[in-house]
Amino acid sequence: MYLLSGICRIFVAFAICVCGTGVAFAEVTTVGSVDKVQAQVDATQAGHKRAMLVGADVYFKDICHSGPDARLQATLKDGTQLTLGANATVVVDEFVYSFWQPGGALSVRVTKGAFLFVGGRVEDKSGAKVDIHTPVGTIGVRGTTVWGGPIDNGYGVIVLSGQATLTTKTGTVVLGQNQGTMVFGQAKPQSARGWPANRLKRAVASISFASPPAAR
Repeated sequence: MYLLSGICRIFVAFAICVCGTGVAFAEVTTVGSVDKVQAQVDATQAGHKRAMLVGADVYFKDICHSGPDARLQATLKDGTQLTLGANATVVVDEFVYSFWQPGGALSVRVTKGAFLFVGGRVEDKSGAKVDIHTPVGTIGVRGTTVWGGPIDNGYGVIVLSGQATLTTKTGTVVLGQNQGTMVFGQAKPQSARGWPANRLKRAVASISFASPPAAR
């Protein structure tokens, strides 16, 4: 345990963040920080709940949950940006990134609600793997800005930039820029296509922060 903790401290000293599902650290590991918060957002770590405020650390395996009308925007250490809509839950299950080393991995689990994912530097690494796990399947991304969440009585995914692949139990669809898909129940994902303007507008609104009141 002491050796493992020592290795972890050495990694931190060299600005390397390494987190994996199969490794248990004695101390929590910071993987990012909070940029913006609207209304009530909490994080639970080892059974302890704390409020997520601007500037607060995001820890590996934090269960971040947003309340009604809430929003959260956080940036991971590689620059990946995550935004949550209302009544959403997200967990960073894996984060392996080094500025100097090739490869890397990021696994994010969004179990509830809408999200916006803006890829960071880990996506640029040769051999890196970046996945977003959702209630309907796994989204593999590369150089991507992607929205996902419940909409129109189903679950939608739309790529705003880059490319993503959604794999469910019943099928796979590859999405290019400005292409989306819908999943209804256990049916296969719909083929990639542009979304109606109204649906796209509602998707963006679900993760947008309220405008501050105008100065008088």
